[in-house]
Amino acid sequence: MTDFALFNLLAPVLSPLDGLMNETLGLAPLWRIAIWALAASGLSMWLYKVASKQDELEAIKPEIKAVQKKLADPDNEFGSLKGLMALNLKLTGKQLWLSFWPAVVASIPVLFLLAFSSNQFGSIAPEPGTRTYITPVGYQQSPATFEWQGVNAQWDARKLAWTFFWPQTGQKATLLSAGQEQLSLPTNKPAGVIHKKLWWNYLIGNPAGYLDPTASIELFEIDTPEQVIINWGPGWMRGWMFAFFLFLVGFSIAIKVLFKIH
Repeated sequence: MTDFALFNLLAPVLSPLDGLMNETLGLAPLWRIAIWALAASGLSMWLYKVASKQDELEAIKPEIKAVQKKLADPDNEFGSLKGLMALNLKLTGKQLWLSFWPAVVASIPVLFLLAFSSNQFGSIAPEPGTRTYITPVGYQQSPATFEWQGVNAQWDARKLAWTFFWPQTGQKATLLSAGQEQLSLPTNKPAGVIHKKLWWNYLIGNPAGYLDPTASIELFEIDTPEQVIINWGPGWMRGWMFAFFLFLVGFSIAIKVLFKIH
């Protein structure tokens, strides 16, 4: 079980719902991500509308347009131009202030669903027997002072990483230094990075857990494969994040226009 993390608190509720959409409805990851993005955008836009002063935001828009129209007039004298610029700055600043804090409040559902989607649709465990590279970061000792148990690991001096074939189901690969366990694989949930717990992990947790605070290595990078959500295009758009934000922005714009949110 992972330690407390604020934005992972809904995971015990969201995971079974995602499992239901997967196993019962047979929805592919792309469409499940679309549903979670719709939930995030719907809750976010609702919170923004409730938290913001919609009447004031609606009233200020025509004022800004009128001032900007006057600013575009080439016949303006320098004195009046200065006054119009000051008024435009004042009105746009007020508009920003009226929308800033509601926007902060509205981001909360997005953060919860981002944390959930990252763990649900991110890394997957390598298949047993797959060659894997484990890169240590922030260590002082020679690689020769470490010992792997459970696998035949070799140090790759070119990649500065250990490499071995991923353990079979039920087997473990354990890295030791002076008898102290540094890392044990596979973890309960796959992750591309395992590190010592940091302050921001109280907000967003690492699904794989954390290294012991006394471990001599600060962080391990593991070349776990990422789930492919979109089967075309460059690599950066094939993972969950591109799909999530694409749906999130699209749904948010649609809700804003449909419900006339300012």
